[in-house]
Parts: sequence; C-alpha cells; structure tokens
Amino acid sequence: MSHSTTLLDLLYASQASKELLVNELFDAASPATLFARRNRLCSGLDWFYYGGVLVVDGVLTLIGNNPVALTLAPGQTNYLEADRSGSVSANTTGFTPGSIPLYAVVTDASSVTGYTDYRAWAQPVDPTSQASVVVTTANVTLSAAEARCGYLITTGALTGHRSVIVPDHWRADVFCANNGAFTTTFRTAGGSGVVVGQGKRCLLRADGVNVVRVTPDV
Repeated sequence: MSHSTTLLDLLYASQASKELLVNELFDAASPATLFARRNRLCSGLDWFYYGGVLVVDGVLTLIGNNPVALTLAPGQTNYLEADRSGSVSANTTGFTPGSIPLYAVVTDASSVTGYTDYRAWAQPVDPTSQASVVVTTANVTLSAAEARCGYLITTGALTGHRSVIVPDHWRADVFCANNGAFTTTFRTAGGSGVVVGQGKRCLLRADGVNVVRVTPDV
C-alpha cells in the first residue's frame, strides 16, 4: 500500500553520514532481497544471489548467500528456481511444478542479455490454499500453482488406474473424491506412490524420491 506520506526515515541534503541511514534502510528491507540477483559478483554466465530467511513448513530456515556461482547455459532462456529447502538451480525447460520461481534469464554465448524477476512470493507451500484437479482418462501432472496448495482434491470418474504426478519435494492434505472401480495414486515422476481411497483424506509428502504417507486415510 502506497502513501504520499512515508513512514520511512528520509535523507536530507544537510545530513551527515548519509551512508549509515542508507545501510539501515536496506537492512530493514532485507527480507525482500531473498534470492535477489547479487549484481556486484555476477559476471558473464555466472549468477550469484542474496540469502535470507525462508519459511519451510512453518520453520524459519536461514538461506545463505550462494558461495559458488550458478553457471547459466549459453544461448538459452535459463529458469532459476528454488526448491522447498531453499536450494537454487537452473534449467532451460521451464519452472518446475512446486518450485519457487525466481528469474527467467536470457543469455548469449558468453553473458546475460536480460532477465525477468518472478519472485512474487518466496514460500513453497500455501497451507491455506486449495486446488481441485480432475482425474479421469489419463494421469495428471500438477501445475506449479496446484503443487503449492496445501489442500488438494481430485475429482472425476476414473476410466482406469490413474496417477497424480507431484514434485519431488511436495506436501499436501489430499482428498480423493474420484469414483469408479479404479484407484488414484499420488507419486513423483520417477518414484513410487501412495493410493488414497475414494472418499478418504490423508496427509502426504514427497521425500525427494517417493511419495509417502504422513497420516492414514480417514
């Protein structure tokens, strides 16, 4: 929310040691710099970022400034993202469902030519949000927005055994509202999964490889 009258301490021409106030203001605003581009260290295809504090499943997690450059692919659009642990990576395909989108960075053979900041938020799961996914004639891969929701509902009449593909690092309360003489399995793309009974709810999480139960069906 913007105001014509600011609540911040302001700089004046007559002030001494203006750099101290500037540093204080930046320090106060530092939560907004989490995963921000650290320009003074970036060079060529090497990308650096600032750390900060990330809330992961309700736990305050300290993310340090990256000590080693993240080297971007030349001549590509690089998609920088963080997982729920705060680890940052880049790929040239697109933002991974369930990841924290950071930047889309365009490169030429030897340098960054432009980038778009996608750091609209920096929490990998919104426990208050809900998504409904129709699962009927084919397996379904969660979108990034769906994977970030804390409560997931599957609906539709199954025509065969179906899977809901979730990110490798994921957690949600699940309600299986499917019907039909088949099963709904929640699994990662490359790992094993869990069948949730129709009309049942449970808490599931992906441990980096497989989906496992946190609670039984209720």
